[in-house]
Amino acid sequence: MKLHTRCLLVGLLAVFSALSFAAEPTTTEKMSSYAHERKAEAVAEGKRLIAETDKKIAEMKKQTQHSSAEAKAAHQANMQELRQKKRQAGAQLAKLQRSSVKTWEAAKEGFANAYQAMRTSFDKAASSASDSK
Repeated sequence: MKLHTRCLLVGLLAVFSALSFAAEPTTTEKMSSYAHERKAEAVAEGKRLIAETDKKIAEMKKQTQHSSAEAKAAHQANMQELRQKKRQAGAQLAKLQRSSVKTWEAAKEGFANAYQAMRTSFDKAASSASDSK
């Protein structure tokens, strides 16, 4: 049974890695599957999600370099909100990393919610970036 579970986990991680940002399962779904015993994996996944968002933010910044001043100003406001949500997600990830068995579920939910808020903010910023082209 342990081998079957490990194979399933490896398969799921491969599938998660292959999914695009827009088509990935919700963070709540991903994070809820992690038990405290798999905390290191959950934290690594959280770090990967935030790093992936960083890359997409950098791409978005390049897209808006040649936008009008008005479009840049609107996009900057969205980016400021996104940076704030990213800091909050990072803080929740740190709590997840420090969590004990007793605080695991709350920490897991806290990160999932913060990531979803960051993702919503990212989508808003991405939309304003594509509108400014």
